Amino acid sequence: MLPINPARVKALYAQAMAAQKAGRLDQALALYGQVLALRPDLAEAQFQVGQIHATRGHKAKAEAAFRKALKSRPREPAIWQALAKTVSGGALKKLRAEAARAGVALDGEPDISALLARVQGNEAEAAEAEALALVRQFPNAARPALALGAARAQQKKWGLALPALEKAAERDPASPMAQVLLGEVLLQMGQVFRAEEALLAAKRLGADVAIPLARLLRETCRDGAAEKTLAAAVASNRRNTRLLTDHAMALAALRRPKEALRVAEKAIAVGAPAVMRVQLAAAMSAEGDVEAALAATDAALARDPGNTDMLTLRGQLLQSGGDFDGARDVLMQAITSGADAAEAIRSYVSGGKLAAGDPILPVLEARAGDLSLPIASRRTLAFAMAKALEDLGRHDEVFAHLHRANRLMKSEFPYRFENERSHVQAVLDAYRVLKGRDLEGIAPQDAPIFVTGMARSGTTLVETILSAHSGVTAGGELPYLSKAMARVIDMANLVPDRIGDAMARAGQDYITTARRRTGTDGIFTDKAISTYARIGLAAMALPNARFIVLKRDPRDVGLSIYRNMFTPGTHLYASDLGDIGRFIRQHDAFVEFWGNEMPDKVHVVEYEALTADPEPVIRDLVTAAGLEWEEACLSPHKATRQVATLSFAQVRQPIYRASVAAWKRYENEMTPLLEALEKPVVL
Repeated sequence: MLPINPARVKALYAQAMAAQKAGRLDQALALYGQVLALRPDLAEAQFQVGQIHATRGHKAKAEAAFRKALKSRPREPAIWQALAKTVSGGALKKLRAEAARAGVALDGEPDISALLARVQGNEAEAAEAEALALVRQFPNAARPALALGAARAQQKKWGLALPALEKAAERDPASPMAQVLLGEVLLQMGQVFRAEEALLAAKRLGADVAIPLARLLRETCRDGAAEKTLAAAVASNRRNTRLLTDHAMALAALRRPKEALRVAEKAIAVGAPAVMRVQLAAAMSAEGDVEAALAATDAALARDPGNTDMLTLRGQLLQSGGDFDGARDVLMQAITSGADAAEAIRSYVSGGKLAAGDPILPVLEARAGDLSLPIASRRTLAFAMAKALEDLGRHDEVFAHLHRANRLMKSEFPYRFENERSHVQAVLDAYRVLKGRDLEGIAPQDAPIFVTGMARSGTTLVETILSAHSGVTAGGELPYLSKAMARVIDMANLVPDRIGDAMARAGQDYITTARRRTGTDGIFTDKAISTYARIGLAAMALPNARFIVLKRDPRDVGLSIYRNMFTPGTHLYASDLGDIGRFIRQHDAFVEFWGNEMPDKVHVVEYEALTADPEPVIRDLVTAAGLEWEEACLSPHKATRQVATLSFAQVRQPIYRASVAAWKRYENEMTPLLEALEKPVVL
């Protein structure tokens, strides 16, 4: 008989643990079987086999595995405690006696109810310290790990909460709370597949997971399922403000505004804050339902005519529709109604080029210097001040305000390029796993036109050119591709053997959601910036899609990104010049990669060439998009569509070159960007 190879046992055990953690339980059992064939006395392997059977509800099999583990580790509390969960009644009483004879306290789990109460009572930081002490005292117990994970999750320390909750769920698979919290934290971290597995496990254990599960469904383009989940939950709990609020938002996502407003009013009647009306109108706008959003602002302003937030939103809606005079009037009402109104001021300033004597200037100057305002308002006003100074030709003063604005943004929304690299690797790994999969016959045959590139590279202009065509509807910056692909990326990296037709389903989920948003059965555009990283995946899920990529002088792109305020919490790289440079180079590497992988799918448009001599570039663009030529594409500024991006004012003008080489004016201030651009990023 050959001697046992310890290295092989260790490798098999590691593979089994990885499969178990990823949810591939059959594979894990098979691997543990190989381990036990070599080392039948290995208690760790028997214990994990028992844990898997316990998770599946196979109590007899779990009990048998745990008892085998006890033969090798008769005094291990974790094994006794796991075994206790597989028996009840007289068998449990007998087991207690057996454990006592072995010198083990079967009830080795400490009471954490007081700790959990402190977590919910705004004492999470102190509770975390106590929970950590308990973890050290009871290193193999489930409850201390659960308390630690709960305390960290309450403080939004997602990365630190995750391992604690993983241990809690592993040690006590029958704990609904552990599974719910694990699912919520995984969802916050963007690991949607594992999050869904945990939440469904919690649901099977009897937990109420309607709110986090509905959020997950919405985050993965399954809005209809999300609304049904919330509607069912509301039916049995009609006074839960959180359920009602989320249900209203889900209805807005489905473009059912009347129902959404009705549910919102019910939520407010039972205690939801009145600001929900603003949030709901904003949600309608975000879903492209501008008429409903305007109607919602009308109704809300009839109740509260001086509501600064609602007036600001109404002004922004008018701006995106091209009514700049009307927008200025409404925004000025917002500004005079509130002592802060920073967002209204920024929106007014962004609505066009300011001239000396504009009534906004003294208001802006006074409020920008008001240190009593919240940090978020001072940040917003600093961006507005930089824009105003540039309009007035006071270029030497611009960057002082930009540096301040971006410093404040970064302090609240930190960014690490290394985290971006991890996400990039996950996307590329998923593409390589899925590459070559035959989806013919099951993938949607729709032909959307994806317009992508760096932020501020000209994507809005190109989309407007294409949507001037009679056969094309502008979708704007749709968030749905990244949502639809999130689950596929997770599955490809964690459970490739279970991927099945998930890619085709993701493509169909995207199409369903995008068509609801655009309101067309024909060709539509999608100018989401994030598409650049997912071109390969999108091409597999949507084989007839076209991809237009904008390329612009990275120095101009970097400057424009740094001086514009994006929605807080998005474009995290945008608040540091060095990070902007690294992000641009990563984008360039992706575009090169996809161009090499699928040269017939990707068409690159040079912004400088487009603005220098538009017609030949536009003709090539129209051909690349698979469209017949129409003269209207040469006059995109005549379009009347909504433009809900930072370029809403520029696209109303004829194609111009004023922004080309604008970076030279600020060359000395942009050294970190220029240095970062010198260093290519390799995928």
